[in-house]
Amino acid sequence: MHSVSIIVPVFNSSEYIIACLASLCAQTMDDIEVILVDDHGTDDSIGIARCFVNAYCGPKQFIFAQTPGNSGPGAARNVGIDIAKGEYIAFVDSDDYVEPTYCEELYKAATFAGADLACCDIQIGEEEKQNADVSDKQYFLKHFVSYFTTFVYKKTMLDAKVLRFPESSSAEDTCFLTCCVLSANKIAQVHKPLYHYILHGESVSRRKNRRRALVRLNSIKSIIHFAKRNGLYSQYRCALNLLLLKKGYGMAVKDLIFG
Repeated sequence: MHSVSIIVPVFNSSEYIIACLASLCAQTMDDIEVILVDDHGTDDSIGIARCFVNAYCGPKQFIFAQTPGNSGPGAARNVGIDIAKGEYIAFVDSDDYVEPTYCEELYKAATFAGADLACCDIQIGEEEKQNADVSDKQYFLKHFVSYFTTFVYKKTMLDAKVLRFPESSSAEDTCFLTCCVLSANKIAQVHKPLYHYILHGESVSRRKNRRRALVRLNSIKSIIHFAKRNGLYSQYRCALNLLLLKKGYGMAVKDLIFG
């Protein structure tokens, strides 16, 4: 078993993927596996990744997998989760990169606290941002400033609760992270910007259209269904309904108006 499995969905990121992979090879923790999931893009991202890995001679283990056809990042991440052998799982997008201590600091924080999740801060362009305070789940859900790639997730929790991404094109990350936060016994937090999110016009999360409105709303509604199935809804009802209002209906309205 590895300490950390890093899952990287690979899709149309030929301009950025070498920097991403170089940052994973530079990790100060060697006991990691990197699972590259080909989601069948239209450029040569996966070919570039294979050439890079073939030339790599270090201790990190690289594994290639693929979706059946272009299925979106949620489906690609689920393929990675299913085959991952790490104690904790991290997600890095193929057009982003991470600091050398990303895995080590999050793994140490999680294991020291005996936590199911641990998160760090993020650098978005020139701006440094933090997740909302994770020590209070009610507060976190009500404020919901969060970045799912800044978390590591305990694999046994994901499997025991059958936590996977909705295979949709919008808000799948919000749904997954929220269900993980609801399920976690404890969450640790590292206040350092260890993840770098690259802003560019082709980012899926930066596109808006009318179809996204319904998809987004259904993704957020699935959080409510998860909470009810697992006996958590009554405890977090107010916070979850506020999340549905803001991240579901509010963002859907934006897509309808500006899409």
